[in-house]
Amino acid sequence: MIKIVFYLLLAGLTSVMAACGKSDSDRAADAFTNDLTARGREVYLANCATCHGGRGEGQNPAAPLQRDETGRYPAPPHNGNGHTWHHDDDLLIRIIKEGGMGDERNFHEMPAFSDKLSDEDIHAVLAFIKTLWTDEQRGNQRKATEAMRSQS
Repeated sequence: MIKIVFYLLLAGLTSVMAACGKSDSDRAADAFTNDLTARGREVYLANCATCHGGRGEGQNPAAPLQRDETGRYPAPPHNGNGHTWHHDDDLLIRIIKEGGMGDERNFHEMPAFSDKLSDEDIHAVLAFIKTLWTDEQRGNQRKATEAMRSQS
């Protein structure tokens, strides 16, 4: 029992020390990011999880590149096992707003969400999806976004 209390106190002290080492703007950014990803998770679960899975695992996690009984590929994973992180933010936003891209004979059509989700909801969903990626994947995706935006 004493060990448990000690470890709880140690964990609390470590958290306080970490928070003290951050500036007010860093703590505000963390709170914003946590609020944004929490909202994104809610929106994702309500609108995306039916096809892409609650943890972004895709419609067929065991075989995401295997065609289903209709001859089409399943909805892709959005976690680190998928390819979502290969695309820049603007393309991902366009796909969410306008619907899926690709040949409907080969892919299940993703509905357009422009009439259902606000821009804020879409940005929150992307923030949540990015939490499913590794740091390296997030870095690569950020570079892809910056590269595409610098061409505009």
